[in-house]
Amino acid sequence: MRMTAVTLGLVLSITFLAGGCGQGIKKENEQLKAQVAALQKENLSLKGAATTLKADAEAMKQQMETLTREKQALEERTKELEATIAARPSARPPLKPKKMS
Repeated sequence: MRMTAVTLGLVLSITFLAGGCGQGIKKENEQLKAQVAALQKENLSLKGAATTLKADAEAMKQQMETLTREKQALEERTKELEATIAARPSARPPLKPKKMS
């Protein structure tokens, strides 16, 4: 009988102590859940931004390749025209073309 009373006293003591701590733990748990939700939302937003930036970078790369090809074609055409002009008889020499960079 005495053992039962001691056991019951211990159980009640632990219950009261745990009940007081439980509120703090519940509050912290709710705060952590809110933080996780906010971080998940931010992570999703950042993934979307990264995808957009990758697509923009790819588009710029393709545009750069196109412009490089156009520049090379214009340089070749300029050389052809210079050769044609140089082959013509003329009273004065042709003007020096400006260098393109």
